[in-house]
Amino acid sequence: MPLKSIARRLASEQAESDSGAIAMQSSSSRRSLLNYIGIAILIAGMATGEFIYWRSLGDDSVSDDPASLYESRVYEQTVERTVGVFGLLIDQWSRSFAKLKEPRPQAIAIVVVSVLAAGGCFLVASRMPRD
Repeated sequence: MPLKSIARRLASEQAESDSGAIAMQSSSSRRSLLNYIGIAILIAGMATGEFIYWRSLGDDSVSDDPASLYESRVYEQTVERTVGVFGLLIDQWSRSFAKLKEPRPQAIAIVVVSVLAAGGCFLVASRMPRD
């Protein structure tokens, strides 16, 4: 009888050590996977952002509205008298968001978001336990 209990104990210890090795292996593979995902996001975002940005440099069809018209004091006073201060703020915000539809701000936004997402992947991977 004692031999059977020793055999069972050894078998259970062997199973625990095997599952520990699998857990350690999956931890390091998760870290590597997160690092690879971060690198892929960073490369894809930077390449896409640069492509859009350099493509927009040669595009002369994008005509900017005369900024002096919308930023003149007369225009601001007219809008403020017509719809109030809140309406003036909404008008300024809507023009700011409309500028985001242009290629250059889009390219910059893509690069910033990809850098933040890749940084998040790297941060999570660095906080995972090491082997």
